[in-house]
Amino acid sequence: MLFSTSKILPKLPNHKALISLAELSARENVKLYLVGGTIRDLILERPIVDLDFSLPVDAIEFAKNFSKEIGVKFIALDEEQKTARLIFRGGSLYMDFSSIRGNDIIEDLLARDLTINSMAIDFNKLMQTDSIELIDPYNAIDDLYRGLIRIPSAQTILNDPLRMLRAYRFSATLGFSLYEDSVNLITDYSELLKTSSVERVRDELYKIFEIGNSAKFIRAMDKTKLLEQIFPEIIQMKGMIQNDYHHLDVWGHSLLALEFFESNAIPNSLVSYESEINSYLNFEIVKGRTRKSLLKLAIMLHDVGKPSVRSVDRNGRIRFFDHHKKGAEIALQIGNRLKLANREIQSLSSIVENHMYPLFLCSQRNVLRREKTKNILNFIEKMGSECLSVLIVAFADLNATQGIKRSDDDLKNLNKLISEIADTYFHQLDSPIGQLINGDELINRFGMSQGVAIGKMLALLKEAQINGIINDHRQAMNFVRDILDKSNKTIDLL
Repeated sequence: MLFSTSKILPKLPNHKALISLAELSARENVKLYLVGGTIRDLILERPIVDLDFSLPVDAIEFAKNFSKEIGVKFIALDEEQKTARLIFRGGSLYMDFSSIRGNDIIEDLLARDLTINSMAIDFNKLMQTDSIELIDPYNAIDDLYRGLIRIPSAQTILNDPLRMLRAYRFSATLGFSLYEDSVNLITDYSELLKTSSVERVRDELYKIFEIGNSAKFIRAMDKTKLLEQIFPEIIQMKGMIQNDYHHLDVWGHSLLALEFFESNAIPNSLVSYESEINSYLNFEIVKGRTRKSLLKLAIMLHDVGKPSVRSVDRNGRIRFFDHHKKGAEIALQIGNRLKLANREIQSLSSIVENHMYPLFLCSQRNVLRREKTKNILNFIEKMGSECLSVLIVAFADLNATQGIKRSDDDLKNLNKLISEIADTYFHQLDSPIGQLINGDELINRFGMSQGVAIGKMLALLKEAQINGIINDHRQAMNFVRDILDKSNKTIDLL
């Protein structure tokens, strides 16, 4: 298939750098190919944020020379596989260079993970001619137009089992369906995922969680037994019948809770704080991993402790005493196994351990108002900003609890409690007592002038406090000092 270069070039970022790259390629007599995701996104007319190149020489040396020529950051990604990355200012553009695997570009493309990532065009000709031929050994353009994700063969999986998880990730991010033969391949080879590095598995999983309707793809992964290779704990959750408050088994309930969260992450009782909650959910605990994704993991695992503590009393009633405590232990193990950051692990475990507490507070119907207020204040003091996560998870949990014993009043009472706790929490943040640093201290200790800059700094402090970045006066002082140092003693946050 021929493409007009006049339609391709305007879609590629940083044309000036591309001209320099073409000139270097010509001087060193190196043939370059634009490959993989770049071609896929060009055809789909998606924004191009990175450029992938393959070349028949040492890609690391070539990329290093090019980085020196244009003055951008160079990183050798893999010495053995000969891959390197150039990072342009502010992460505005990434260029990845890899040495061709095999004898030529065709062999290289045939060895890639998915057909839609197995296309290329000759970069040198792209910069010199009016039209360019698409190199497409799998006829992958047909898969693109049909919206299909296809794993080329069983050997593709044997070469790198993580490709099974990547298939679901691309299905999620592109909104494509998996080819039926590919689903069958994943079912047959799912156990091989356990041989992939934990870090790579974790990163692909989080990319799926970042999708708005990730529950759909979590269910699909579950059907092929791929999910239980990552979370073997869910096997015991399947088919485990619960009491009359529930209409689904433990695992079905957990997935339904995840779906409720994705359809309505912010309860009506928190709408007054929608801006703050959105910022809270979208906060990156670790670069590329948001709190919202961690909450999805917490919701999926909030009842993971139930199989270990299930019992039946003399009246035949099913009980799960202290499942939240056992679940917190298991969540801690899972977080460590996935090599999450310490802060993510502690947060995950804490949310699972406390997800029942809002429902406990709701059950205190005959408790004096003063006592209930005290319990709410103790909950906020204990959990800090994590109390918001617990409220959100509890709301999703109760929505997914639809047995004959759960009443509409249960939801009304929880909504009322969530509103009350949120009002108390945010009121404390806005009060002089809740502020870790006030405006006077910014002026006296840091020499800031009264005006807009003070308001902006206080807003940044509040956001950092909500997200748990700062928890005491010392941390707040260091936070302000770092911002001022980075901005050379000025605040320009517009």
